Amino acid sequence: MRAELSSGDLARATGHTVRAIRFYEEEGLLKPAVVSEGGHRRYTPDDLERLQLICDLRELGLSICEIRSVLEIRTGCRTASEFALRFQQVLAGHLEQAQRRIERIRRVKKELLDALETLGKGIPVAADQCPCAVAEAAHAPRIVRVLARQAGCCGHHELAAASRPEAGRAGGEEPAGAPAAAEAGGDGGPGSGRSGAPEA
Repeated sequence: MRAELSSGDLARATGHTVRAIRFYEEEGLLKPAVVSEGGHRRYTPDDLERLQLICDLRELGLSICEIRSVLEIRTGCRTASEFALRFQQVLAGHLEQAQRRIERIRRVKKELLDALETLGKGIPVAADQCPCAVAEAAHAPRIVRVLARQAGCCGHHELAAASRPEAGRAGGEEPAGAPAAAEAGGDGGPGSGRSGAPEA
């Protein structure tokens, strides 16, 4: 197979930068088929297909180490049955991770659409009020509330919090259904121990 594709060709085909391609080469995920004496890299269509898979796995949230393990599935496999078994073992967990990511993206998409619809219909606050008033408007989606608030701005948030039934509970009584994790001192939040892989 002839190596006729340049780094620029790969970048255009995948929508990534040449620097990203160099990063994947430095991490050992991709290797040019030919490097000329002048340092010009050339790639085959197989190399492009491999890069496209790498980019797709990154979009699913896999780390560089996880992608490396996927690309090395065939290593040590002597038969097709061994390859198929390892393929299933390695990718089953990644499939579940991809499904969770898809569900999270769908939730965020719905929230963004709801926010755009809410703002498009108009928030029931005076036009000259500060953005904090938008955050405390009835039925404002979470993303609108979070982004419109500013601590110490005008007191809208504090006034709204004070008017809620929870704020008036005597003796600091916890609302029903308060998370037990807070008592245990652990955050327990999803992804709390996750370290991000370097972005290319």
